[in-house]
Amino acid sequence: LNWHTFSSVPDTLNGLEPAFPGFPVFGSQTSTRIQLSTALRSTLPGDMVNELRIGYSGAPVEFFKEQFDAGLWNGSVANQKGFQLGISAAGISNASPGPNAQSRNASTMLIEDTVTWLRGNHSITFGGSMTQVDIWLKNQTTVPSIAFDVVTSDPARAIFNTTNFPGASGAQLTAARQYYATLVGSVSQVTGNAGLDEATGKYVYQGARLQRGQLRDAGFYVQDSWRARPNVTINYGLRYELQMPFSAANSLYSTTNLEGVWGPSGYADGCDASQPTVDKCNLFRPGFLPGSTATTVFTQLASGTSAYDTDMNNWAPSFGVNWTPSASSGFLRTLMGQPGDFAIRGGWSRSFNREGMTNFTGVYNANPGILITANRTEGLGNLGALPLLLRNPVTPASFPESPIYPLSDVITGDVSTFAPNLQVPYADSYTIGLQRGLTRNMALEVRYVGTRSRDLLATYNLNEINIHENGFLNEFKLAQANLQAHIASGCVGAACSFAYRGPGTGTSPLPIYLGYFTGLTNSGSAASYTGGNWTNSTFVNPLAQRNPNPFGAANSLDDDPARRAFALTAGLPSNFLLANPNYLGGANITGNGGFSDYNSIQMELRRRLANGFQFQTNYVYGVATASQRYSFRVPRESLRQSGGEGEVTHAVKLNWVFELPIGRGKRWGTDFGPVMDRIAGGWQIHGNMRIQSGRLVDFGNVRMVGFDAKELWNDLYKLRINETQRVFMLPQAIIDETIKAFSISATSANGYGALGAPSGKYFAPASGADCIETISNDYGECGVRSLIIRGPMFREVDISVMKQVPIAGRTRAEFRIEMLNAFNFVNYVPVTGMGNNVTLPTNYEIGAVTGATTARVIQLVTRITW
Repeated sequence: LNWHTFSSVPDTLNGLEPAFPGFPVFGSQTSTRIQLSTALRSTLPGDMVNELRIGYSGAPVEFFKEQFDAGLWNGSVANQKGFQLGISAAGISNASPGPNAQSRNASTMLIEDTVTWLRGNHSITFGGSMTQVDIWLKNQTTVPSIAFDVVTSDPARAIFNTTNFPGASGAQLTAARQYYATLVGSVSQVTGNAGLDEATGKYVYQGARLQRGQLRDAGFYVQDSWRARPNVTINYGLRYELQMPFSAANSLYSTTNLEGVWGPSGYADGCDASQPTVDKCNLFRPGFLPGSTATTVFTQLASGTSAYDTDMNNWAPSFGVNWTPSASSGFLRTLMGQPGDFAIRGGWSRSFNREGMTNFTGVYNANPGILITANRTEGLGNLGALPLLLRNPVTPASFPESPIYPLSDVITGDVSTFAPNLQVPYADSYTIGLQRGLTRNMALEVRYVGTRSRDLLATYNLNEINIHENGFLNEFKLAQANLQAHIASGCVGAACSFAYRGPGTGTSPLPIYLGYFTGLTNSGSAASYTGGNWTNSTFVNPLAQRNPNPFGAANSLDDDPARRAFALTAGLPSNFLLANPNYLGGANITGNGGFSDYNSIQMELRRRLANGFQFQTNYVYGVATASQRYSFRVPRESLRQSGGEGEVTHAVKLNWVFELPIGRGKRWGTDFGPVMDRIAGGWQIHGNMRIQSGRLVDFGNVRMVGFDAKELWNDLYKLRINETQRVFMLPQAIIDETIKAFSISATSANGYGALGAPSGKYFAPASGADCIETISNDYGECGVRSLIIRGPMFREVDISVMKQVPIAGRTRAEFRIEMLNAFNFVNYVPVTGMGNNVTLPTNYEIGAVTGATTARVIQLVTRITW
């Protein structure tokens, strides 16, 4: 039985201490870690031994548990009137962090029984196991939040103009308005929610949401270790794994069926929902609407309801062999040494995975029902009489007492469910190796180890934007040409349009844009192309020559209800851009299809404890790849695994134990007395060393200008510390020119912004004037798809000095001095510097290294055993 409690207060690294003195600290983390196990071993007749094991483990953890108390936002000092006051808009730090308390636990119960039967040259093991995993997650936004501003309908808003504030900019007027609103307590928004209570099935304002789920599996197996010859052992066996589907353990979740995921596009017979494809699954078929035109709805997922069908075909064979050949003379004798020194081992086995429980709960938690918003805003029409002042009662928004199924969600929401035929992921492992004894105490082993993981869980968003079959890509290119024609005719900045201007102007009609903007059908009249949308930066910027983005352009057209209504009026089908236009946030189905591979060569040199010295060292060369899905239009790509959990190409590890030869029974001090032996004897030095190649990072889909991947890898991507002691991974010249390359302008003559055109060596967006990414923004039609670079080497040495002191009988005390990262190596976390940061012209710190482990930790440990 192990029972351990861990706590940490406060957690200042996450900014959870209050900004105002006297306010409560919200940074605690408390967990209780429980492990229980027991075993019953019985000897049966006929050389049989039975062992029954029962185990339980759990680790309930509470983050910011004090935030579950709404009273912290009241009181004589820390009084926010029961709200989280958003005063940061006025340039003042909020008084306290957000009220987001949470706790969770995943517990495991295991029962297994094993029978071992010795019969002749066979050692047969058979038995079974049952496992039950339970999870609960509790989340609560304890109090509502309030934002301060002067809303549009408030008469006080008219005060903030350039007449009263001469020469003020729009940003300055906004700031003045927010300062005023904060001072007088003018409420512009109350952000609240209601959580579904597990006990009553009713919504509670700012109440806790308690998710519960369960997963069970059972396995039955037989394994034989057969001594086929004195120097040959064969292991073979078979296991059957029955993993029951994840099921809800209360009735708070909601779900939908396949028709609900596909929406108007309809679920097609013959479509494999666990791995949907374009040719069989009604994807990218604008105007084909066999499904219901009604909004996708959600039904209650009652307690005990399975998320998908049971996968019944999970057979897991295994096979292994160990052969210790020998030779009496010649080269083979030199190679193999004495009998028993040389061994060949190999094997293959299949095992089935049990996914993390949040992979299941996260899918259902995304659906409506367990939580509903209860906001008060001017746009919703429920803010009340204006001005709404904090000194007056601020009441909650109205919300339903309980969910009424079937439910629907807002159009900007999403829908998520599991494929009914979901398969249990599995992995095949392969190994073959040679071992050679070098001395009586030391051996060397070289082996290959490989793993193939298949049927990994994957989430498919059916709402991949369609720009091909509906003709939008071609019209996007015409819109680009229109914009360039306007620029060539002398337009400047925000006045530049991409509208059709009539025959002979170098511009073309844009019926799709026109339909979304006006509701008109295809019109060849330039008079139809009026309004501010044609010069709006939201629609102009994606047309930039230096970084065209047809996917962003299509999404911007479809993200407004008025424009969607116009498109329908113009005759465009509801699934013109998305398979399920009912939910713009995504139509997600969790199925299979992911895969990963690992191949490695491993060398291990080990010395067993002899003469007070033991060590084990190994070197591993490994290559890890994983599948990446970019689009329904192309197969998955296999890419090297990068990031924190990615590939470690080279790794050397060493651990050792050295017992000082002093004390009774040792080389020196054999005749020490009890007192002297307790002082000078029993000393040991332990150590661990790890040196490995740097973390792999992926620059993503970019272009390299003036250099290639080899030069980047060998010469450019290096640690650099500038004069201000900032750490970077790229030369400053490349950073500067990259910022220029990404600081584009859709309406300038050369396509670049105020910083000007880049030169020399730099990264540039993948799409450009000569090529547009049309599969997805990161597929790599124009750029390099995946540009993986290795970061700085990782080094760490841990050393401990241990002293054992016998007390009486078997009771002894142990004292340790442990030095973690004893030589204080600095291990930097590499970054790529690409992404949104480079679009900021003033951000000259892209690629700055912000993560590193530098601390040498020294700790004292005392232990008494008896």
